[in-house]
Amino acid sequence: MNQKTIQRVHRVTALIAIAAVLFYLFFQVNKGGPFRNINPFGVDPYDAVGSFAIQVAILIGILTYARALRLWDDPAQAAKARLILRGNSLVLLVILITLIADAIAEIVRPFTPSYWGNIILVELTLMFLLASVCAIALVVAFKRIQTAAPPPDLTPADGIDDLWTLVRVPVTRSSAILPRRIIEWVKRFDSDRLFARIPWLNPRTHSWRFACALGLLVGVGLALAQLQEGLPPSLMIGLLVTGIFISAEFAATLLGYALLGGYLGLRPSFIKNRM
Repeated sequence: MNQKTIQRVHRVTALIAIAAVLFYLFFQVNKGGPFRNINPFGVDPYDAVGSFAIQVAILIGILTYARALRLWDDPAQAAKARLILRGNSLVLLVILITLIADAIAEIVRPFTPSYWGNIILVELTLMFLLASVCAIALVVAFKRIQTAAPPPDLTPADGIDDLWTLVRVPVTRSSAILPRRIIEWVKRFDSDRLFARIPWLNPRTHSWRFACALGLLVGVGLALAQLQEGLPPSLMIGLLVTGIFISAEFAATLLGYALLGGYLGLRPSFIKNRM
């Protein structure tokens, strides 16, 4: 893979990562403020679809961009090109599925036309347009690239190392203004150093245990985030809602890891050399 091709992959991945961030903002902003009571896809089941979709889009989008940046910085990472294609494709897929669900909500549960309602429709249309442009750009960028099967033994530790690229590359390229000690530490840091003192949770050797811990952490974080919308009417209801959030996120994390972990290079694939 030559440098020109790598740059093309990096650009289209950056575009899709930006689309994932805008998708997150589109969903979150339209749940509050003047949109709260006129948003037809702000209630379940449409809201549930979007709630999980924005998490998938943001997480996979960031990981995939980190891999593209690492490839741009180190062409020896070309073996992960297919993982970049898969990640980008999944981000666009969850965005499009959610936008289709939102469009259905606009048809099934139409509100009285209003200024803010029209704003939502414009936003929805622009998101459809952006997702379509990203899909076309992805096809064009990868149509002539022959991607090899990724390594079959990747784990979440490799994903963490990919994510660290988002720190390592900017720091390394700022060597003229940063202390050399900091730069060297950033270069040496990796997943194994991070988990050196908690080997029982090291994702390189205990990937499923790490996935369970991550699911619990995300569930707790989501439950705490819900407190921004106000305290529950009683302690029992609060505990019940918290338990539901943590259980749902825990189950979703494990299910996603089981179904997509191998496809995204976060665990050994059940089916090797799969497209």
